[in-house]
Amino acid sequence: MHNIDGAARLLELQSIMYNIRLLRQLRWFGGHHRLMASQHKRPQLLGSVPSDQLEQLKSNYFARRQELSGDEWQSVRHSLIEGYKHINDHNVDAVILGVCSGPQQLSLAKNYVDYLRSTGAGPNAATLGRLLRVYNAAYHTRPLSEAEQREILQICDSLQAAHETLDATSCEQVIHGLVATTEHWQRALPLLEMMKVTSTPSVSAYSALAEKAFGQSDQAEEAWRLLEEMTLARKQPRCEVYLALLNRLAQEPAATSSLRVELERLLQFLERHNILVSKKVAQRLLQLGQQLPQQLRVTASRLGPLGKCQECRQHLQPVAISDEEFRQLSECFLEKVLIREDVFQKSTPEEVLRFKQYVEKTAPYDCVIDGLNVAYSTGAKKAPQQLAKLLATVVRHFKERHKRVLVLGREHMRKWSKSAMHYVQNNASLFLTNNLSHDDPFLLYATIRSGQETDFFSRDLMRTHAFLLGAELKPIFRRWQQEHQFSLVTQTQTGKIIVKEPIRHRLSVHQAEGGSWHVPYCDVYTPNPTDSFDVPEHWLCLILNT
Repeated sequence: MHNIDGAARLLELQSIMYNIRLLRQLRWFGGHHRLMASQHKRPQLLGSVPSDQLEQLKSNYFARRQELSGDEWQSVRHSLIEGYKHINDHNVDAVILGVCSGPQQLSLAKNYVDYLRSTGAGPNAATLGRLLRVYNAAYHTRPLSEAEQREILQICDSLQAAHETLDATSCEQVIHGLVATTEHWQRALPLLEMMKVTSTPSVSAYSALAEKAFGQSDQAEEAWRLLEEMTLARKQPRCEVYLALLNRLAQEPAATSSLRVELERLLQFLERHNILVSKKVAQRLLQLGQQLPQQLRVTASRLGPLGKCQECRQHLQPVAISDEEFRQLSECFLEKVLIREDVFQKSTPEEVLRFKQYVEKTAPYDCVIDGLNVAYSTGAKKAPQQLAKLLATVVRHFKERHKRVLVLGREHMRKWSKSAMHYVQNNASLFLTNNLSHDDPFLLYATIRSGQETDFFSRDLMRTHAFLLGAELKPIFRRWQQEHQFSLVTQTQTGKIIVKEPIRHRLSVHQAEGGSWHVPYCDVYTPNPTDSFDVPEHWLCLILNT
């Protein structure tokens, strides 16, 4: 029996040595990682690790292991420090916990921290922060025991006791630890405010707290407050936030009226902030409809021609804004977008005044064209003659449709092909700003000032200008932009241009006249969704029964 145990131990040690050699062969750390809790930059612990090598390391060394001996951990640390010039005594602990970060590896991660304590050195703040992340990962797969929650609180208490004010990274780690507890998660709310001292709270921190709040039957208002705050900070909530709300609604008694109220609030929130949910959220809505057929009907759908839902046969709402909304947009645009310090840094009050006078004299127009944007649409390195010919071709496109056109450009365009620019001048109004001016504010001002029927031609998505208008006017501006923006797709070898025309129906969550809600969704969550006006391929048709 003794010989059998010895042989097994020998095989295990041989396996460990093989994996240590494997570690030496993997070259996967590309940059120095600063991990001290007193630093304010968020470290990218494993950001430069190729995913295939990271998975190989996890699979070959840490998979199916619940603990390692002290000698084994010492060998792992020594091998990493000696084998990789960017790993040192300061960051090796966080690197190891970054690799042991899966929900099934909590025991192994705790075992490593226990090893560090046994050496007398103890884990540093960054290492404890990484451990809190592993607790959080485990929490998302199973309820944590009372002992595990006490361990979390002990770590959080030690981190907060050591620093009167935590840096943003440490705040985020503690937040992820506290939300994994049953009764102490609200201690994390002040940490969100502490993060604002040095940075804007991250999507991860906001989403973790909102998800936890939605999971509590009496904390919905706190969750909605967090959602509004993060979207105003241009942070896109993660899928888990919406799933937490839907899961809670699914668990409530069917007789309650909160389902309709909360679902309508969610849909209105998505509509107001123009949020495209992921397929994961869409599937949960479909499941909710199957679970509660008396209260709502949810079906997958597609759009037919002109935005007609193939399920309920209703047309999606027109994207056009009302006369009153257009009036508000017109009044606010000059103050919040055109007359700003950064505009005057690239222009002058005199030029702005000259432009306004020119618009008053020559408006209204049917279309305002960003001349430089159009010319560079197929490449900025082309000869001036080609740039001018492309601009003239776009002007001709609208002229043939009997449209009155204003072209905005820069003074240096006077040196372009004389024949092409002569055509532009003869068939459109032409206003040239100085060579450093921002074109977009002038373009948008002329379009808005010219009236609600005027369109504009540019490939620019106008994100900055939409943001500057504020939370109330941004969605109005975006709908106006969608209805009125033309852009160049390409120019064929024969010189013909392909023009992308505006989509006239809504592309975001909204309620049709018949009462059904239409919810577009994308395949996967992205923290930085595109602002383009492409028609989503996938839709849900959702009807809330009264």
